[in-house]
Amino acid sequence: MVKVKVERSHKEIVTIKIFDHAGYADAGQDLVCAGVSSISVGMMNALDLLVPETCIFQLKEAYVEIKTKQSNEKTLLLLEGMLVQLKTLQESYSSYITINDQEV
Repeated sequence: MVKVKVERSHKEIVTIKIFDHAGYADAGQDLVCAGVSSISVGMMNALDLLVPETCIFQLKEAYVEIKTKQSNEKTLLLLEGMLVQLKTLQESYSSYITINDQEV
């Protein structure tokens, strides 16, 4: 199961961590993993292009981390948009993706 951990401070996203595999299908055929990867890598590219130097990215096998180092309205809007996309995926595949959104 893909796990998404969202950490907030004063209701603003400060970190998004995504890890593990969905297990929906075999590697290379897993639509849930492909969807999560597309959303997360696309958002990292958008953040890097549109609001450079506001986030720190980590990308490894079955692990993505986006951490804000400089919060601004555009960065927060993009991250909230990413979370909406992940929650939309979760609505259809709730057995394969879980989202934990919490204040730290």
